[in-house]
Amino acid sequence: MQYIRNGRILLVMTFGISFVAWGQGGGRAGRAGAAQPAGAPVNAPANAAGRGGGGGGTDEFYNYDTTAGLGLGIPDAQPTETHQKIAVNGEALAYTARVGYMPLRNATTGQSEAHLFYTCYAKDAVSDGAARPVLFFLGGAPGVAATWQEFGGFGPKRMKWANDGTAGPPPYGWVDNPQTLLGEADLVFVNPVGTAFSRPDLPSKGPNFWNTAADIASLGEFVRSFLNTYNRRNSPLFLAGEDFGTGRVAGLAAYLTEHQIPVHGVVLVSMTMSADALAGDEQYVTLLPSLIMSAWYHKKLAPELTAMSAEQISGQARQFASREYLHALYKGDRMTPEERAKVVADLARLTGLSKAFIVNNNLRITTERFNSELMRDQHRGLSNSDARVTGFIPAAGGGGRGGGGFGGAPIVAIDFNQSNLAGGFQAAYDIYLRRELSFTGNNNGIFYLSSGGVGAFTSTGNDDASLAGAFARNPNLRLFVGVNYFDLNAPFYATEFTVAHLNVSPEVRAHNITVSHFEAGLMTYVDNKALAKLQGDLARFITETTSPAHQ
Repeated sequence: MQYIRNGRILLVMTFGISFVAWGQGGGRAGRAGAAQPAGAPVNAPANAAGRGGGGGGTDEFYNYDTTAGLGLGIPDAQPTETHQKIAVNGEALAYTARVGYMPLRNATTGQSEAHLFYTCYAKDAVSDGAARPVLFFLGGAPGVAATWQEFGGFGPKRMKWANDGTAGPPPYGWVDNPQTLLGEADLVFVNPVGTAFSRPDLPSKGPNFWNTAADIASLGEFVRSFLNTYNRRNSPLFLAGEDFGTGRVAGLAAYLTEHQIPVHGVVLVSMTMSADALAGDEQYVTLLPSLIMSAWYHKKLAPELTAMSAEQISGQARQFASREYLHALYKGDRMTPEERAKVVADLARLTGLSKAFIVNNNLRITTERFNSELMRDQHRGLSNSDARVTGFIPAAGGGGRGGGGFGGAPIVAIDFNQSNLAGGFQAAYDIYLRRELSFTGNNNGIFYLSSGGVGAFTSTGNDDASLAGAFARNPNLRLFVGVNYFDLNAPFYATEFTVAHLNVSPEVRAHNITVSHFEAGLMTYVDNKALAKLQGDLARFITETTSPAHQ
């Protein structure tokens, strides 16, 4: 099921016994789109951030072409193994790193149908390695690699970000990561078909993996194969996803449980929202607190509001959205002139927008309009993935230049945050793979970080595997939800709404669900301060989940 928010394609999830399967997501672009029937293919525009592109045409040198007769074969081979050491809290942490491919074999024929590229890190000198927790990171939207989680914040080595939080200019590098989760669990970063170096064995088989059910089944097979290969069937199992990958992880948790592979914990960061959170005027109610937080961060509010802490202003935002604002949208034209004037004035005070703008938009403010309006006087726009990051917006009409030629392309929405991060990040990771992890395979292959490797992704509608179903089958399952104040793709109030309406037992709600908030955008781990808090929260979550008291 798909819903509309701000004119871009999205799939939203309802968490009940019947779970709306995850589908085509914007990954690191804005979320929204027209409703489509279950089972309808959702076509990703070429070169869209977080989306794969089809082959052929002028992009045939980059985008993966499923119409090709033959592809580059990936031979079965042992992963590359290195032994390394980092310093964490002043102490040495020795570990074994492995990088390579896991073949996905047909249960009937035994023939491989795809090879998934993965990296894994296992702590050395563990008394019982087979029983140590193992945490699988499964990436984001279709087309987005798990590399963001690995090299961005949770692996033993992390991208060396510039002082301003961007990738900065070359040369790029990496540093020891004291915030790695390797102290608490062994880490596996797996890339679905069409991301990183993961490929179908035959190009024409690619679309077979690009639908909800097959995506989950292929990753379920990876987890099963990995646990068997490395003798980890007795290890407490955790699954982690980000952005639209949270839908994938929720479905996978139930899928594995149904296939006799118990899951101990699920980690969802920047969780996708339920359908109810985006239905009708509810979408404006659940979005508004994020807009208020963004205006607060950019100091567009009155001094008494600007002086508030993030917790205080978010509390004010929730209260206004759920009371006066909700009441105004409900009453509509039945409001008296005095009521309308008051809600317009209060909206202007809390969003930093003019009363005229609010009136012209009939009290309903979309992400795109807000992003372009808040700092219009400075010719700057906000990023959907992190509203704290802004960039220059060229004047309409190109400053008097004519169209045509190379300068004739229209200006499209830019996520300045992603533009500041992605290029340098991928360059650094490629060097890290070759130099630090000694990986020599696929030297001339394209590494699909956020786009180009996945074509149209088909949502298969309702999925029997649901998070609520997983809880019903396994009442001991634990859930961690990370909520980010400045991710406009996943408004924090919409996520809170979704969690509040999970169809689980009172006992599960009281004891098995942890929600934590961060002053961060989509990728919490890119922010140093937020990463420290997230690492502490997740370390605690893993430790508590695996303690005898919770077994």
